[in-house]
Amino acid sequence: MLRQRIQHPPTSRVVDLRLPEHTDALPDWLAMSAAEAAEVFAATDLDAPMWAWGVDQHARFWVRRMLFETLVHRVDAQLALGLSPRIDRALAADGIDEFLTNLPHAASFAPLTAQLRAPDRTVRFSCTDADADGDWLVELRPDGFALVAEAADHCEPRPADATVRGTAADLLLLLYGRLDHRSDAFQLLGDTSLLAHWFSHSAF
Repeated sequence: MLRQRIQHPPTSRVVDLRLPEHTDALPDWLAMSAAEAAEVFAATDLDAPMWAWGVDQHARFWVRRMLFETLVHRVDAQLALGLSPRIDRALAADGIDEFLTNLPHAASFAPLTAQLRAPDRTVRFSCTDADADGDWLVELRPDGFALVAEAADHCEPRPADATVRGTAADLLLLLYGRLDHRSDAFQLLGDTSLLAHWFSHSAF
């Protein structure tokens, strides 16, 4: 997609991944695939106009998207091996922003998001290990939902109907369904039924 700078939604999702015939060749295949992706990313004008399913209609959308897609599956692999994943705080915060920014446009492959409706209700995600860049307010309306841009000043944040507080890394994994919002990793405030509605319909 990046090589062709596609300007319209692709008509087919069929891609030749050149998968090896035998599983023992998968590590080399993964390494070569990562090198190929890095080469394409480095050669791409990130500001080039390009179709994307999300908000940012530039090539950089896909580089950012693949960063977090890969990050979350790296966590999956670590958890499968019984390892404790570590995610850089600033990277996790950017991943939260990327997820919440693009989720309203994901209904074509995450159909339950179309049911994220409510009569002007708000959900706040707040990092316990971040400063000004660690807070996101999502507004659910009768016609849809969206991330709300709040003024970057020192006034008190807008009250939310429900709030989830946790570290940036835990919030990122929560949004991707790798953690349960009812776990001890999070502090829940406000309307728990609204939170249940959000997490049962926001699977990515």
